[in-house]
Amino acid sequence: MAIRFSERVAFVDDGTDRFLTTLARLGGYCTVEQAYEMGLAKSPSQTQALLNGLERAGFLRRIAEYPVVYQTTKSAARLMGTDSRARRPHTIHQVRWRLATVSFYLEARKWPADFIFGHDEKIVAFGKIGCPRVALPHRGGQPYLWEDFVLNPPGGGLCVAIVDRPHWTAFLQLQRFVKRYAPCRSRTGDRLSLVVAVRSEARLRLYENATGHRKVIEHSKGAPEPASLYQVSTPTPPIRTLTHEPVIHTNLDSRRP
Repeated sequence: MAIRFSERVAFVDDGTDRFLTTLARLGGYCTVEQAYEMGLAKSPSQTQALLNGLERAGFLRRIAEYPVVYQTTKSAARLMGTDSRARRPHTIHQVRWRLATVSFYLEARKWPADFIFGHDEKIVAFGKIGCPRVALPHRGGQPYLWEDFVLNPPGGGLCVAIVDRPHWTAFLQLQRFVKRYAPCRSRTGDRLSLVVAVRSEARLRLYENATGHRKVIEHSKGAPEPASLYQVSTPTPPIRTLTHEPVIHTNLDSRRP
């Protein structure tokens, strides 16, 4: 028998709500190990049990079996009160990249810095270091900071980080990243730093070469380096096939409680 949305919400406590919200902000995908490291439960076995429960409740769907990978669903977006591109189907390359963003988050949250996830909060944080809205990256005539990590390190300033997409050109990613924040850098100086997270030595070398290119340097606005490079130590699991069939309850999300 189908479970109504109001009944499914009863399954979610504060801990699982925080997990689903954070996961959606990170791209919507995770492995069991990543969910455990995110603090979903106190042990791997309890984590697996909770993930299975969230899957049965329709807030997650299993999109890969070896390794097991979960994705947030439309019900999770409804639970958070906003739509999210994290619930849409993606290619294997996109899924692996989104898993890499979770690995970066799990490592970077150990830095002496706090993550700023809310879009409006990001805009406010940039304003505090002297960057007006007009100098922020824009899309469709509005500030657009959704896809970039913004970290608030101690002592002031901000750090913006992106995770390398290995199926894209390293040089173009770096050039566009540095160019996108050039207007902001020109106003904030050393109060804004940029970081690119990569997953392999080979990609690291490509970015190291790209940092010396004149087309990258010209957008650095006098910074000692266009962007710092960080190599994620956690390997991204290999994924060969995806299953995008909806879980049993996700086609009932439009039903009113």
